[in-house]
Amino acid sequence: MKKEHTSLFSNLFGAKGKPTESEKSTPVVITSYSQPHVLQQRMKEEKLSHGETVTANISPVRLESNFGKMVLYFCPMQSIEITEKVNAGDGGSLPAEAIIDGLTVPGNCKPGLYTLKNVTLSSNGTMQVIATENTMWESV
Repeated sequence: MKKEHTSLFSNLFGAKGKPTESEKSTPVVITSYSQPHVLQQRMKEEKLSHGETVTANISPVRLESNFGKMVLYFCPMQSIEITEKVNAGDGGSLPAEAIIDGLTVPGNCKPGLYTLKNVTLSSNGTMQVIATENTMWESV
């Protein structure tokens, strides 16, 4: 009979030990080199305006590892596929600055090109790429 070693605390609190590499997630950030003007141009091509909110897939974006975080770059982006319009815009100009909110990648995700699926794009004051519960990274 195989003896299994478990901690009293893990039994009491439901802990299952340390997460495996694939269960860990790495935060995604953008930097001044992430080229938000490319995101702005693709949003203009889709006729998005200031104040508009959509759910979309953006592709491809580049991820690079940097000091324990993944840096997102918009430079290779060729398309925005709008899957749902959430709020209409006011017709104004798109802002130049971009921010991201809530994006993480699985720990086993490697640097490279990805399609970022099911994100919310908004453009009120800044261009915002916001993670949803359905956001997925698909390798290109």
